[in-house]
Amino acid sequence: MDEPILMPINKKFLAHFEALMDDKQKTIIGVKIRANQVRQYTEGLIDLFLKDKIMPNLKQNEDYDKISSSKKIKYIEKYNKNIATTIRRIFEIGGKGSHFKGHVSEKELNEIIKLSTHFIEDIFVEYFLSPSHKFGTEEILTIFSMLPLRHRIYILENVYAKDKNLDVVKKLSLAYIKNGEDEKFNSLITEALEEKIINSVEYAELCKKCLALKEKLPEVQMLNSKYSSDTKHVIGKIAPSVPDLLVIGFPSSRDVFDMLKAADLFKRWFKENEGKYPEFVNLFYCLMARDDREYTS
Repeated sequence: MDEPILMPINKKFLAHFEALMDDKQKTIIGVKIRANQVRQYTEGLIDLFLKDKIMPNLKQNEDYDKISSSKKIKYIEKYNKNIATTIRRIFEIGGKGSHFKGHVSEKELNEIIKLSTHFIEDIFVEYFLSPSHKFGTEEILTIFSMLPLRHRIYILENVYAKDKNLDVVKKLSLAYIKNGEDEKFNSLITEALEEKIINSVEYAELCKKCLALKEKLPEVQMLNSKYSSDTKHVIGKIAPSVPDLLVIGFPSSRDVFDMLKAADLFKRWFKENEGKYPEFVNLFYCLMARDDREYTS
């Protein structure tokens, strides 16, 4: 991809990120180092995503770069208490990794690695709860669908908890089906119907899509697994039980991610939307950088 990445990270920040993801550091000292790197990585994320939330709270003579982490967290708490709590826990455990006599267990390390992922997901949630970025109003849904299902589901569930709208119901319900969570699908659309978030026609349409996906998605994903940039057409299949719907899919739903398809799609999207959604692109890169699906090419 020739276009520049919009994520404004410096070399130190990148080094912290790489150390965080290095699974070879399994010794006790390695665990301490990695825990401290998670803390430093989180400090970088604060500067990247939350600086504009902190700055309005500073006094005229206060310098952002010189205020303490605890003070930054205090200001972040005004923006989002859950995010502030997550950061405190990461700093608590990560801080032990910077002390000679400090001890960090594997369990604690895994906890804060998971929390650092939730940190990004929670920023995504706040992004979609903002009136200027309300989910469904921006041309980012195709790229959003590239994220691993676990991230999409976490983000959409938390958006839905505060903003129950049709677009979230549509995306979340189908994500449940693709993830094999039929009970959650049924509960979501039933609740949405009862609360008049969707009407009976939209309810029936989602049920049809669910049936079609269950019948044909695995097959079309396999048929389109040979996709390349030279491919002129993608293969679709009609589900016998739902003859008016064509199911199209690529092997990128849960465990496998098709790099050729993704790179081609993202390149075209980026050309059309460059500069429109820098916040979204930064968040997208942060989550994709830790994608653990099997990559095909």
